[in-house]
Amino acid sequence: MVALSERYFGDLEAFDEANQNDSFFGNTFVVPSSLSLDSLKNNKKFIIVGRKGSGKTSVQMHLAERVKKQGYFTHHFRFFYDLRTDDYADIAKTQNEVSFASVTNQRSLFLHYDFRDIWERVFFQKIANTLIYEGHNNKFTDFISPSSSLLSNIFEGISKTLTVKIKPQMGPIAAEVGIDLTKLDKPDELSLKVYNRISRELFSRHCIQYQMYFFIDELVFSRLDAKEDEITLRAAMVRDIVRTVWELNSYSYKNKMEFHFICSMRPEVRNMINDLDSESGKYLDGKDVELNWIIRSSKNRPLIVDVLMRKVEYSFHKKTPFHNFFAEKVSFGSRSYSVEQFLRENTWGRPRDVVRLLIAIQKKSPNAEIISETEIKAGLDEYSRMSLKELVDELGVTFGHQVIETLRYGVRKKNYKSIEEFWTAISTTKLNVNKERFLKELFELGFIGGHVPSQGRYFWSHRGENYLKPDHQVLIHPGLWNELSIRSS
Repeated sequence: MVALSERYFGDLEAFDEANQNDSFFGNTFVVPSSLSLDSLKNNKKFIIVGRKGSGKTSVQMHLAERVKKQGYFTHHFRFFYDLRTDDYADIAKTQNEVSFASVTNQRSLFLHYDFRDIWERVFFQKIANTLIYEGHNNKFTDFISPSSSLLSNIFEGISKTLTVKIKPQMGPIAAEVGIDLTKLDKPDELSLKVYNRISRELFSRHCIQYQMYFFIDELVFSRLDAKEDEITLRAAMVRDIVRTVWELNSYSYKNKMEFHFICSMRPEVRNMINDLDSESGKYLDGKDVELNWIIRSSKNRPLIVDVLMRKVEYSFHKKTPFHNFFAEKVSFGSRSYSVEQFLRENTWGRPRDVVRLLIAIQKKSPNAEIISETEIKAGLDEYSRMSLKELVDELGVTFGHQVIETLRYGVRKKNYKSIEEFWTAISTTKLNVNKERFLKELFELGFIGGHVPSQGRYFWSHRGENYLKPDHQVLIHPGLWNELSIRSS
């Protein structure tokens, strides 16, 4: 037997796991039965929706590996990580035509922003970079002429007035699609709209023979580190990424091109966009798929149990029999839980919860050779701490840093007799939020659930419930009890 410290149970970031431990990722990925991977195409679905840790990136990485074997090129654009702080400032400067004096609120400002031309140019650059890397050059890649500098800003070359500098050798290429650069007021400069129009035409003419999946991930931002106007800017940027993806998918399908643009986003980001833009249904509704890991597999157990079993079985170079390694039961007081029941109670039904639990156990019991009830309980404090931090980060998207103090010091017990009792408890801290919206978000994130003791029934968002009902008692999620110091309350 080997110590837990010598095992690898996965990475909290699926992107890192897939790139750095591809064999482990391939062996342990479980396809969610709520999703048909074949439905993610330019003429079908193109948005993967799920909470943090629900497997959005994993699905993208798995699909990428699958289509590579079919001859497709792939590219991964990660919004949150690929943009630097100065990138936001640079892109904001392109919106100078917005009359801030005439904008009366953040919603109006959001609707005034339009970054679609900028994102289309960025995505075309990434496509051209990928083709060149794969050894393919043509008039499309020559016209786009992507920068080769690793230090370049992704918006480099776009002026504040939304124009792009062009090189003399681009003239004959532009002429192919009917644009005579010599007749322009500035022959060395194109408006971004004209530049993209030329790029689209060259794309359809010279890239028809290629196949590619273009993935856009990490469409997230937080109020924790930004002012209100910065949040509005970032929300508009995400909205316009989705709109650009929608338009490029339509263009690719119309021109019989095997280019598929797939993006993923969290529901709280989608909801913010819906709240700010009444037209968002055109590019959001019916275009998304949601992930579900608590549906039962063909072996009549929840998929999340399959995730745990595979992470354990492939945690060492020699396959580990799960039932000889992991505890069959976990007891708290007089109650005893099977593995399935324990995961159902203490996780949110997401792959990342499983990895977080295993990493926490490993951290607290590095010298143990198996995971028994003792090791599981020893890891719960760390697991709970990590889980609460992640929930607070998600709440920060909407409500900012104030939620940390509110929840940590306001919650004093596991169960509240009513929504009003719970609200009274947490609102004793300095909480300046809309009550209904805040409670709804807590429920949707899984911080709280509904409980009807007389029926022995529990209601959680991740199990398919849509909202708390007035007759529900409020239960704090058991996965948070340790960090909130209420397990024995």
